[in-house]
Amino acid sequence: MLLTADIGNTNIKFGVFNGRELIHTLTINCNKAKTADEYGLEIYSLIRVMGIHRDDFTGCIISSVVPIVTTCIDTAVRNILGIEPIILGPGVKTGLNIRIDDPSTLGADLVAACVAANSTAKAPAIVISMGTATVWCVIDKDGNMIGCSIAPGIAVSLEALTKNTALLQSVAYKAPDSVIGKNSDKSIRAGSVWGTVCMIDGMIDKIEEELGAECSIVATGGLADTIIRYCSHDIRIENDLILVGLRMIYEKNI
Repeated sequence: MLLTADIGNTNIKFGVFNGRELIHTLTINCNKAKTADEYGLEIYSLIRVMGIHRDDFTGCIISSVVPIVTTCIDTAVRNILGIEPIILGPGVKTGLNIRIDDPSTLGADLVAACVAANSTAKAPAIVISMGTATVWCVIDKDGNMIGCSIAPGIAVSLEALTKNTALLQSVAYKAPDSVIGKNSDKSIRAGSVWGTVCMIDGMIDKIEEELGAECSIVATGGLADTIIRYCSHDIRIENDLILVGLRMIYEKNI
């Protein structure tokens, strides 16, 4: 079995593959203060809950945007599973042609997402990652990753709004019926949810205009299910896109 781990700024998502089949996923909080031993105990507890013995694992691959946690998870996997993880980064074969100024600066999670999208979506394509940041990755008609746009995620924007205003409080990520709010709750939800929806749709329009072609669109990330349903474009949600991409990359490196 293969253990995949996507370490983000907010959460760490684990996936367990039996061959090419994703049989389990689990998400825990990403905490920079935790030690490798603490993460090791969590990983061991998680696989025990899934009914999997640690000796069943033959490999592990990790994508991360939090270096300090990468080190902890790497050490934890070595100690608990007795295997050496592949850390997605420069030198790891991905099969993705990255045509940006410095390919090494592209987040490992985005690399994995684009690799998976290239296998399932017709190019040109837009891969939208919705987490701490909202990112639009663009794949051209030849399957090359040619760049991306990055904006603050809805959670970050809403936190900044409520943290810096005395009379506004946090709200649920549910779009109200009208974009014209009649009270504070509906007004904030109208601005944050419908504003994010309009931004996503608007960015897709601008990207397609710049490419001169209609794109296949795939979305992933913790907030995709919440927001994408309100968008006007045909967007396919693939919650495990990054984990699938990690599995594909692992297969290229063994």
